[in-house]
Amino acid sequence: MTRSVAQAIWTFTLDEDEDWVPVREPAGDENLRRAVETLLMGIASAGAAETYLAAWRADSQRWGSGFSLGTASAAAHRVSSELVRLLDLYGQFEDCDIAADEFEAMLQDYVAAARTAES
Repeated sequence: MTRSVAQAIWTFTLDEDEDWVPVREPAGDENLRRAVETLLMGIASAGAAETYLAAWRADSQRWGSGFSLGTASAAAHRVSSELVRLLDLYGQFEDCDIAADEFEAMLQDYVAAARTAES
């Protein structure tokens, strides 16, 4: 399942090792793709993805910006209502920015892909 927000579409497939591989169209910076992939390593199931997305939305509603929500492998920091910064924890990628609406849509699409894979 895919969704288009701000001209970007994210899709997710499982590789031969059962790891999620994100792809962005139009293709963005490889570092951004790697940042998303690293963040999602810590969200390995549909249930975990739904919980992360719900927590992200709740924190966005409560705090607006200035908060971070991490996984075991990376963190997302809400810089402003329009911008999210993906933060590296273990030297897997360079910290990078993604539009807030694109980030949330990407998470929604990941939830849908994970649900489909588990059914």
